[in-house]
Amino acid sequence: MENKNMILLILTYLELDDLARCELVCNKWHYFINQDSIQTRKIFSKFTYNSLQQFKWHTKKIQQLQIKDLIFYEEEFKVDKNDIIFTISQLVLESLTIKLNQLNIFDQLLINQKQLRKLEIRMPITNKEFQLLTQLPHLEEIHLRVQKKTDENLKVSQLRNLRAISLQLQGIQYQEVLQLVQNCYKTLTELEIDADEYNHDQMLQIVDCLNKDKIQKLYIYYFNDYSNQIIQKLSQFHNLNKLSIFKAQDIDQNYMYQLFYNKQFQEINLNQCDGITNKVLYQIAQNSQQLKYINLSWNFHISDQCVSLILENSKQLEEVYLIGCKQLTFDCIPQNLNGLFQKLRILNFESCNNMNDDKLMKLKNQFKYIKIINYYGDEIDKF
Repeated sequence: MENKNMILLILTYLELDDLARCELVCNKWHYFINQDSIQTRKIFSKFTYNSLQQFKWHTKKIQQLQIKDLIFYEEEFKVDKNDIIFTISQLVLESLTIKLNQLNIFDQLLINQKQLRKLEIRMPITNKEFQLLTQLPHLEEIHLRVQKKTDENLKVSQLRNLRAISLQLQGIQYQEVLQLVQNCYKTLTELEIDADEYNHDQMLQIVDCLNKDKIQKLYIYYFNDYSNQIIQKLSQFHNLNKLSIFKAQDIDQNYMYQLFYNKQFQEINLNQCDGITNKVLYQIAQNSQQLKYINLSWNFHISDQCVSLILENSKQLEEVYLIGCKQLTFDCIPQNLNGLFQKLRILNFESCNNMNDDKLMKLKNQFKYIKIINYYGDEIDKF
């Protein structure tokens, strides 16, 4: 039993057929694969299907374990819709991520899911289907992640009092999004939004409708019209700890400084933000004790010293992206690594001209569990 966590970790990398075989190896493995635990639920929540036999075996498992969190993708293999309906309708789910080829069964899947708190949809959806979400009394999170542009004006404003919203699809009218945000003013703490189709004034209105005392996570994708005024508004969000403002160009460093002044962030994406200077980085470093993710790619006004300070102060760091920071050298790595990098998993120096592969290899030998990427985009020790 002392290796339980290690065995469970290994099992999460296996495919369905392999899991079916492992189940027959011994009583201990059979127990691991059939126990009701968070880790086991993760094992059985990530598959697409290549055969009906795989689907049936998987169905038996998720019913036996009474899965609460399910990721269900139907892609290349078309499962009979009645089998899908039967499988999912037997569960009492709290979280569902779904992608179906057969769009006409969505209503039947949701009919018994009154306890659903989180729903992530990765397929086109109609207004008729979307209206079903208003009948889920406990729904707190809605995530629409659809690559295809929606063909109709999706009435997202039907929803109210959500805690987390992710709208990563194009074609939703701006007024619908604005009304949705207003409907959730008292409850919304997390917003991810694809803003490619919004102009400056529209984005400013959305930001103005957010509760400055509630918002903790704000990810803005594909927006190309940032201003000092928008950044100034964001600096007023007192509890903000996860932020992505990719490609915020022509921003004065003083506004960027105020954005991070005296705030503890967990995730920061500042890719291609030309207002990021050493002054801003120094402010981030002073309050980086909880920082887990930072992306400073393609920022040319930051120095080795300030990057080193962030790496030194951020004991919780898991991912660091410094792609295209051509001015950085190996001096950005702290000299004293004692107690550092214990949770770090990715360190990316792609397109960093001055990073020496020999020195990166020495770093890799010291921290074998870190995925270190060199100038060419290759992982150190695998090229």
